[in-house]
Amino acid sequence: MKFVIRAGGIGTRLWPYSRQRKPKQFHAMAGEQTMLQDAVSRIEPIAAPGDICVSTGVQMAGLVGEQLPALPAEQLIVEPALRNTGPAVGLECALLEARYPGCVVASLGSDHYIGRGEEFCRLLQVADEALKAHPDYLFTLGVVPTRGETGYGYIRRGEVLEEVAGQPVYKVEAFTEKPNAATAAEYVENGQYLWNSNMFVWKAATVLELFARFEPEMHEGLMRIQAAVGTAEEAAVIAREYPALKAVAVDNAIIERAEKVATIEADIDWGDIGSWAALTDVLPADDAGNLLSGEVVTVDVANSTVYGRAGKVVALIGVEDLVVVDTQDALLICKKDEAQRVKEVLERLQGEDEYRKYI
Repeated sequence: MKFVIRAGGIGTRLWPYSRQRKPKQFHAMAGEQTMLQDAVSRIEPIAAPGDICVSTGVQMAGLVGEQLPALPAEQLIVEPALRNTGPAVGLECALLEARYPGCVVASLGSDHYIGRGEEFCRLLQVADEALKAHPDYLFTLGVVPTRGETGYGYIRRGEVLEEVAGQPVYKVEAFTEKPNAATAAEYVENGQYLWNSNMFVWKAATVLELFARFEPEMHEGLMRIQAAVGTAEEAAVIAREYPALKAVAVDNAIIERAEKVATIEADIDWGDIGSWAALTDVLPADDAGNLLSGEVVTVDVANSTVYGRAGKVVALIGVEDLVVVDTQDALLICKKDEAQRVKEVLERLQGEDEYRKYI
């Protein structure tokens, strides 16, 4: 099995700490190591060094080199432009299938917290084993929801497809992306729904076949890239073809449209560090429900997340349910339940020339 750590995202909902020049996966959000370093360390018990690749954007390739100095250059997959996860997954599959025909790929995120690393590795091996009996299936890890979260995608599991070493593997009946609060609560109560962790195990050839079926124009570009692998023209072809690929999430491009998708229920103490409000899923809060980092003083404050990283004291008095993030050049203050709307701030900044330097 080949392992690809996807590290090309910008992490806009963690602005102003996460920026285009240094997105969240290159920060230590939940420990001593950066999230990217954690993602690689987590799979080392089951992955040979030569089987680990990192996929990232051209602007972040230098950061990957700094944080993973032992990673050989040929195991760094560089995306010439930001085109969402569909083209990124297509590129990794085209390259790996050309180099290792028939290979199985574990396509994993770099911005997740996973408290039970050993169990995570075991479930990846379960998926690898299940693929031997069902090579045309896509396998995803699904996490049992602990609350009605509106910021995650959901998987409705169906009947058991296979059982591997006592671990049931379920057929997927449907995907739902970011439901409203009432629907999310119903899903939790139902018991048949799992959070979509966006971590997958599949055969590279199967993924490419699905692109051919559902996104034929993208597939044509990927095939031109694949044909150039190992030649003197490889880099030039990737640079020419990749930016022209349709910008689309892999879920929308192929996964939600495929008939043969399976999920494995993962009890791995998982958290998607996708917003400031979600940090309390993975980091311990104090008795008042506050998560405080940096030089922070509170008086009568509850259920608030405060990151003070600008070299000055941040003081809060008599407030609750807030997010406060203070950096050298930007300050964010919002209600905790509005933290997903940070993207709207980025859109405003993007629209004004004088503010783009803060993105």
